[in-house]
Amino acid sequence: MTERKVIHGGKVCDGSGAEPREQDILIEGARIAEVGAPGSFDAAEAERIDATGLLTVPGFIDAHSHGERAKLRYPENRSKLLQGITTEVDGNCGVSWSCIPYELDGKWRWEGLAGYAEAVDRTGCSTNTVILCGHNSIREKVMGRRNALANADELAAMRKFLERALAGGAAGWTTGLTYCRGKFSDTAELTALGEVTRGTKRVYATHMRSEGDDLIAAVKEAIEVARAGSGILEVSHIKTIFPRNFHKLDELLDTLEAARASGLTIYADRYPYVYSSTIISQTLPEPYFHDPDISAKLRASAAFQDEITEALKHSPRDLPTTIIMKKKRTLAQIAEAEGISIERACMREIMERSGSAAFLCMSEDNMRRILAQPWVCCGTDSVSMQLDDPASIGHPRSVGSFPRFFRVGSEMCGVGEAVRRMTALPAEIFGIPDRGLIRRGCVADLVMIESDKFDSHAGFRGENPFPAGIRRVIVAGRTAWDAAKPETVGRYGRFLAINR
Repeated sequence: MTERKVIHGGKVCDGSGAEPREQDILIEGARIAEVGAPGSFDAAEAERIDATGLLTVPGFIDAHSHGERAKLRYPENRSKLLQGITTEVDGNCGVSWSCIPYELDGKWRWEGLAGYAEAVDRTGCSTNTVILCGHNSIREKVMGRRNALANADELAAMRKFLERALAGGAAGWTTGLTYCRGKFSDTAELTALGEVTRGTKRVYATHMRSEGDDLIAAVKEAIEVARAGSGILEVSHIKTIFPRNFHKLDELLDTLEAARASGLTIYADRYPYVYSSTIISQTLPEPYFHDPDISAKLRASAAFQDEITEALKHSPRDLPTTIIMKKKRTLAQIAEAEGISIERACMREIMERSGSAAFLCMSEDNMRRILAQPWVCCGTDSVSMQLDDPASIGHPRSVGSFPRFFRVGSEMCGVGEAVRRMTALPAEIFGIPDRGLIRRGCVADLVMIESDKFDSHAGFRGENPFPAGIRRVIVAGRTAWDAAKPETVGRYGRFLAINR
């Protein structure tokens, strides 16, 4: 007999944009059988789940995740699941180890997306996985780390990698054009790859070549690449960085609206924080910014250390407020403790390959204007973490993006619209079937929250990592996490192949 459950006594926000209303949900097996008025369903031989005082919403979809490897290492994926995320879209910013031959920790090995999908399903993760094929990864596989334009043979090889990934169920492809490998490409290379998606509905998602000084040129390039392909563009973590560029938001939005009016389909994702986070080497000015071997060169030469220390006086980033994530301190604090200049402290972090840093570079007003756009969904821009590991310290967006997006979005446009942009909208963008809505026939990925308490107070030093107000998370009809049994995590997620 198919397992039956009835969620009763609370309100439902179905993901369509409609405001919450009192409804019951009947689940049979992995899917929603019916949604009806309170008391509609015979509870005989069904598990009853009391939702009194709670709001039930579709499982949240993280439109911008970097969890491909981490979710195999930490399959409970608490940092995502405890926000109510039930599906992650991985492979963003051009990086997708899943779409190339790869070996991880000596435990997993795959030749391409089919093998990665098998590894995810065999491991058993708490969240579902959707994959985008990363340009940076396939470029490095074909060309190594060379700072060079692709020749015809290399471009053909990259196209084959992309074709195989799409045939294996990738939802689209991504670029990371401020990072090594991606930054070495030109627009012609990108449009040639984009042509692989022509005639499909596979999305092009891009961490653009600039989010600051050259923002408008970068978004025009993104539009050109999307137009050469499927005509569907998703701008990753859309923003305007550095105060001198905050005024460009109007032109950015106007440019995107003009492209939409010309026939393109355009979306974006955004996390609700004004600190960004990326690798510490992003502090480097030109021409050092393009050097993939900068850390090794610094370790080899004291003179080069002095050269970079001097160059960092012209960094595009605000160095004093930059937080080195693994040290939980700002560069100003590190410099003061060591009795050195901020520039030398930054040089040492680059030399030591300290990993991620958080950069204060965005405007609160611009963030709210961006989040008000009906085509902007939520993304964490983060990896999967367990939360009980002291080493799992990252930007608070890793654990708090969805609660904060819900709070800000509800204030600006109402609960129903905020929920739509965390559920049905990303399902639409990436073509994720039968998810993002609470409707008959949809997969029963659901989240039950105390809507007045749902929030995050996570900080940059690892404090308050657990969101407030989450009561239960259901994946494919089964309880994956229950606040009454917080130590137990059900690993019911699957790889979701996208074919459209």
